[in-house]
Amino acid sequence: MSLADIQARAMSKMGRTAPGARKGYFAAADKARRNANLKADGYVIPFSEWMGHNNGPDWFASELYLEYCWTKAHAKAWAPPSQEIGIRRARKAEAIGMSYRDYVLEILEHGRYPQGETQQ
Repeated sequence: MSLADIQARAMSKMGRTAPGARKGYFAAADKARRNANLKADGYVIPFSEWMGHNNGPDWFASELYLEYCWTKAHAKAWAPPSQEIGIRRARKAEAIGMSYRDYVLEILEHGRYPQGETQQ
């Protein structure tokens, strides 16, 4: 094969694309065709890329989401793991003269179980 033949063959292949690129091209062309048919039939295609999105404020940037997260975390932290543990905590809190809420708050804040007054 001569150099001219190799160059001619390379030039002819330059116009061809890889199978993956052809697949993407045909998928985009098919989507454009379907959208054109829908518009011709009178259907309104939403401007948003999310179907059904109301274009309201961003959920993650708003304070509503933070409030929701804190409410869920608060409910999860204050719920006793089981009925037996809740009863045990209430009995221990009563025995050392604390309210149940203060006893659980001590566990949540410091990660330790409160004891009675330490005697030295």
